[in-house]
Amino acid sequence: MRTSIRTFSNIDIEAEKKQLIVDFMLSNSVGIFGNKVDFYWIDGGSDEFKEVKLGTYGVISGTKTFIAGKVGNTDKNFEDFGYCMEKLVLYCSGLHVGTCWLGGTYKKTAFAASVNLLEDEFIPAVTPVGYFGTKKTTVDKLFRRIAGSDNRKLFDELFFSESLTTQLSERDKEKYGYVLEMVRLAPSASNKQPWRIVVADKLLHLFLKRTPNYNKKLLHSDLQRVDMGIAIAHLDLALNEKNTEHRWIVSNPDLVMDEMTEYIASCVIL
Repeated sequence: MRTSIRTFSNIDIEAEKKQLIVDFMLSNSVGIFGNKVDFYWIDGGSDEFKEVKLGTYGVISGTKTFIAGKVGNTDKNFEDFGYCMEKLVLYCSGLHVGTCWLGGTYKKTAFAASVNLLEDEFIPAVTPVGYFGTKKTTVDKLFRRIAGSDNRKLFDELFFSESLTTQLSERDKEKYGYVLEMVRLAPSASNKQPWRIVVADKLLHLFLKRTPNYNKKLLHSDLQRVDMGIAIAHLDLALNEKNTEHRWIVSNPDLVMDEMTEYIASCVIL
């Protein structure tokens, strides 16, 4: 049911609900690759942040409250950020609190100051939080249309059996169709959906299929690696929902791939 919300209602989140979200932020802070993500609740209307101007270039209206997260300069840092942030976004959705992924560079912005960002740290994305507005603004509608937010790639464009070119078998569709569909529905930067998954019996190999010339102006954060963390979160949560035991490993299967494709991780079904 979760969609990106850019128009909020100006109604404050209740203290009890805020505390639930903050508690989840603190407990949901380590990704599958072991990187720590530090999350911050930033209330732009409070005395603590009254001097801070949290710019969103007119994209967001109706809320001054945001969640920002930062990670260090470590291996798989952006994947772990995407994993933890998306779990938090979905948790907010379960509480009927709206969110919207805002990716980019926050090195020299008020967000960086709000989280005491160090030289070797990154803020890959932030999200506003609040209650749904009753009417979408023109900017909101425009962004959804430009990003193609209501469209998704076809199932057979994303998921394969044994190789990156072999259509997913009926057997694998029957076995993994539900959890793969949950990945297909995941959000991604500009709706590029860069994830590809190859099923090999009890192994699900995740690959990043890069979009040509994407991220060239956002060198501070690799948003398509963040997207891979989001896909991992959806797969992980869907397997948990189905009570399917699994674990994550990094073991490149050395499949034939083009220069725009790279291996990320594998999920072992136990």
